Amino acid sequence: MKNGIILVGAALTLLITSCGGEKGTGNASASATESATISKFTVDTMASTLKWKGSKSEEDFHVGSLKFKSGSLSAQGVSNVSGEFIVNMGSLVVEDEKLPSDKKEMLKGHLAAKDYFDVSKFPEVSVKVNGYKDGKLATTISLLGKEMKQDIPVTLTNDGSKATILGTFDLDLKSLNIEGLKVNEEKPDATIKSIVSFDLNLVLNKK
Repeated sequence: MKNGIILVGAALTLLITSCGGEKGTGNASASATESATISKFTVDTMASTLKWKGSKSEEDFHVGSLKFKSGSLSAQGVSNVSGEFIVNMGSLVVEDEKLPSDKKEMLKGHLAAKDYFDVSKFPEVSVKVNGYKDGKLATTISLLGKEMKQDIPVTLTNDGSKATILGTFDLDLKSLNIEGLKVNEEKPDATIKSIVSFDLNLVLNKK
């Protein structure tokens, strides 16, 4: 009788252990599947910001901001990243603290004119994302009807329900041959630099 009880107990122990092992394997498999899932996000246009800074020198510069019109991103964690963002050039704002309101509006109109970003003809800028590697976002920027390829240093985070892209970087617009950024032969010191600095805070929510 005692031997029979021992055998039954051993059988139950084996059964429980086996079930527990299968359950653990199932969780691990589910976790691996979840981490391999490609998440899709859309840009939160209200929470996202794009700050710019254009200058003639370290002491002589202007600052402002632009807004995103729309955008989407697909990412598997921080791998297999792709997407496209649309910047609304009509949203351009000048934010110099010491500049009077009328001067800000004047500068805004100046930057929106044909000599610079010709906003009436090119109201949007497209930024296509082609990957993320070694802390850099591979992008193709369509501006003024021309394309620029640029690896932008950013920090990308993705928790599955929300993603962020944060970074401070420079873009050299010299290849676009923008009239207002060409060298002023008569007054070289008055030449506006072709390098524009940006501060990006992009917030994306899961679709």
